[in-house]
Amino acid sequence: MKFLDGLNSELKNVLLTQLRNLWTHTSTAIEGNTLTLAETAFVLEEGLTVSGKPLKDHEEVVGHAKAIDLIYQLVK
Repeated sequence: MKFLDGLNSELKNVLLTQLRNLWTHTSTAIEGNTLTLAETAFVLEEGLTVSGKPLKDHEEVVGHAKAIDLIYQLVK
């Protein structure tokens, strides 16, 4: 991605992951998802669920993040 030119690959990956997590959290929260940003990042990075939260909330963030990952691939 052009705006990340000049950064090393590790930093690029970290920034893109943070952007994906924030984008996913914000978009799903607008629709009523109850996961916090930290919980969203946990679900996406660890692949686990958060106790006491609806399974649909987990499925929403995973699906949204997959769509963002697809966009990232298409942009590359």
